[in-house]
Amino acid sequence: MHNILLILKQEYLTRVSKKSFIIMTLLGPLLIAAFYGAIAFIAVSELSNNEKLSIAINDKHDVLNHKIDTSKSMSFEFVDDIKAAKQKIETEDLSALLIIENAKGDSISTVSKKSLSFNEKNQLREVLFNQIFNSRLKNSGISKGSIDSMKVDIVFNSSSLSGKNSATETKSIVGYIGAFLIYLFIFMYGVMIMRGVTEEKNSRIIELIISAVKPFELMMGKILGVALVGLTQFIAWIFLTGILLTVIAILFGLQHADASTIASVKAIPQSGALAIMSNFTAQLQSLDFVKIIAGFVIFFFGGFLLYSALFAAIGSAVDSDTETQQFMFPVSMPLIFGLFIAQMAVINNPNSTLAIWASMIPFTSPVVMMVRIPFDVSWTQILMSAVILFCTFIIIVWVAAKIYRIGILSYGQKASYKQIWKWLRMKE
Repeated sequence: MHNILLILKQEYLTRVSKKSFIIMTLLGPLLIAAFYGAIAFIAVSELSNNEKLSIAINDKHDVLNHKIDTSKSMSFEFVDDIKAAKQKIETEDLSALLIIENAKGDSISTVSKKSLSFNEKNQLREVLFNQIFNSRLKNSGISKGSIDSMKVDIVFNSSSLSGKNSATETKSIVGYIGAFLIYLFIFMYGVMIMRGVTEEKNSRIIELIISAVKPFELMMGKILGVALVGLTQFIAWIFLTGILLTVIAILFGLQHADASTIASVKAIPQSGALAIMSNFTAQLQSLDFVKIIAGFVIFFFGGFLLYSALFAAIGSAVDSDTETQQFMFPVSMPLIFGLFIAQMAVINNPNSTLAIWASMIPFTSPVVMMVRIPFDVSWTQILMSAVILFCTFIIIVWVAAKIYRIGILSYGQKASYKQIWKWLRMKE
């Protein structure tokens, strides 16, 4: 145990003192903020794009009764001369020409110099559908007001038995972000362990180290040391992100908002992005962050330890990075499959049979259970999954150690599954 702690300390201090670690720890939150800020800026820029399309309509069947409402992003005019309209499109005086082909109005051709975007086609489809629908209502003697009075806008105010907001959308987002971070850190630091072991093996430094400590102690010290490095970086990111958000709040003067101000803001009718943001904030407040953070730490450590043992075994068995590919794929497949299940099955139905079983299987549970935790999963299920995960880790460490103790001193022969199976069967 003493040797494991010494190696852990050496691995931890060596890695956290590197300039690359310090730079990425400081820049990480800024890069993440810049990334999402760029996405938000692009989205807002697209929404605020004031470029208006001018659309000509050839309606020889009089489907629209020569009447159509102008939208914010499109203006319409009816034309009889198709050839003249096409010339205007060529000179960019018109954006597009719509030709209504039949009296039913369900076949429409478009002519444009530049291809219409997916969003523009959808807007056109919606405008034309509404106009044709209203025209048919009028021809049938039914007023649009009568139809509108029958429509009901349903708003779900979902809550649990405890009275808290169910916050389904926010739970999905928070759970998936946590799962993706676990997935990312396992791969990033797991590969770091694998390459570190391979480099030490090729430089023959490992022969000196093995003369002083047992292979198992060396492997465990490396795994635990790098695990603490990953956790340190993640905690630092959370702390720095909190500072960044506080600075942003101060810059925008949000720190001066008292209870009466907040209440008055809430009283203002909200729409669009403001309403979405307000709803998201309310849902965040209903989440059990103690359970979410505790679950993240448990499954981050458990998943990392489990996969790092496998990565360390791979690193000890091979002599170069190119040889790792044949072993990396089967090891990483369960984790990738877990992320796929989290995307498809868990978010849609976090309590389905597939979701529950995948959150118990140790090779997929770090990712799948993290997505399920925000959806009020019981502590019993969380602890059961964690116990299975850490018990499997102990078994995997025993298996990986058998590979590690022989592979770390094996040179000059290309590793294969047959060779690894022989190492596993060898007695100490």
